Amino acid sequence: MEFDKFIIGFEVLKLGNYDYSFLVNTTFFKGLGYSEILKGEVIVSSIFTKSERLMGMSLSFEGKVVLPCDRCGENFEEAVGFKESIVIKIGTEVDEDDGVIILHGDATEFDISHYLYESIILSLPTKRVHPEVDGEPRCDKALLEQINKKDDSNNENDDIDPRWSALKDLK
Repeated sequence: MEFDKFIIGFEVLKLGNYDYSFLVNTTFFKGLGYSEILKGEVIVSSIFTKSERLMGMSLSFEGKVVLPCDRCGENFEEAVGFKESIVIKIGTEVDEDDGVIILHGDATEFDISHYLYESIILSLPTKRVHPEVDGEPRCDKALLEQINKKDDSNNENDDIDPRWSALKDLK
């Protein structure tokens, strides 16, 4: 399968539908510099539609990404799979609607890479932890014990500022 670049030059396209495929991989995520995704490979299939007044894209995401676990810090693999649609308008007004991209009036192409990254990030669960097996986390048990020991020792040694200790009595 041949993958397209992330820039779509829409000015030269005639009215109709066009198929695009994008590969969002580890090189893409590392190239951003701010990605919390460490590795991954997500294939994005899309149909770009150009009409007289609007343009639109139907996107289908499928793949896997590697993230750090919020609980233990070790990396784990998370599946990504979802579909969405976006509308692309030409204009100068600012529109805060979800799924609408407004391009400046003299634009002849647009870079979809940032939108793909945002879509993948927003599709991930809020709490990013290893999947559970039989109700137990798959995190390294020895590492979790070390984390819990540090938390317990920190709680015991916390000296409360006397200015704030009076607040403990308020209920």
